[in-house]
Amino acid sequence: MQMNADRSGALERWLLRPLAWLGAALLFAMMALTFVDVVGRYFFNAPVRGSAEATELMLAVIVFAGLPLAAAAREHISIDLLEHVLSDRAERLQSVFGFSVAAIVAAFVAWRLGLRALELGRFNDLSSHLGFPLAWLAWFMAVSCGVTVLAFAAVALRAGRG
Repeated sequence: MQMNADRSGALERWLLRPLAWLGAALLFAMMALTFVDVVGRYFFNAPVRGSAEATELMLAVIVFAGLPLAAAAREHISIDLLEHVLSDRAERLQSVFGFSVAAIVAAFVAWRLGLRALELGRFNDLSSHLGFPLAWLAWFMAVSCGVTVLAFAAVALRAGRG
């Protein structure tokens, strides 16, 4: 039993906590950038160049950093239509099935994003204003979906144990 607690602690410590800090830091950076851009635009007639694109890139990272966090905390959207009708065993099986399907879908998305990242890297695609390498963003998104797979698998295992 202790080994399983150590594994979930390792997932939390090495994968989820850094993603939470990254998301928080980027959310703060996005807020600061928007503030500086608005002040510069309306008071000095000098907006921050590339601020819209930087905000878009940061938002993509925030969303994909949050996916594994929501999966691990079971804070994703769920609808409990049959909760009052099912037995405890049937409810556990339903949870295991649902989380397993979610893990498979996340794995598919990770695979497709990995292929897209390879393509973006091969063509050296850059963002239009800032020249940011889009392959890096796609790789982050793919890896984040991979961590989401691990989170859903851990939640499915926990649900199976009761």
